[in-house]
Amino acid sequence: DLDELAVYVAVSRRQLERLFQKYLHCSPSRYYLKLRLIRARQLLKQTPISIIEVASICGFVSTPHFSKCYREYFGIPPRDERVGSNTTQQVAMMPLPQALVLSPLSGPLSALGQARNESTFASVRL
Repeated sequence: DLDELAVYVAVSRRQLERLFQKYLHCSPSRYYLKLRLIRARQLLKQTPISIIEVASICGFVSTPHFSKCYREYFGIPPRDERVGSNTTQQVAMMPLPQALVLSPLSGPLSALGQARNESTFASVRL
């Protein structure tokens, strides 16, 4: 929950949203969705788990919603990740946002370090 996360880092919910926007260029919920989709892609490519199970494991309530989000983010439906078509190889070569290149957590940790220098964050010591 975003409110719990804000309490954990000792800033207001709105300030947390502003910091995400400033350093990660998206909202916290959008960033979390990206993490879930990237994990889903890993599971689809590296395991024999069914698409329905992958959707469930990654926190999607329904398979159609998962497929829609996946297609919007990667440009192909999840079933095509397993087919091994040329389309899949082309999509795999698409660059990810810089915040997600090294690891899904490197962006937020780096951003948190930068955010600690913000005036609203400077008085708080974690």
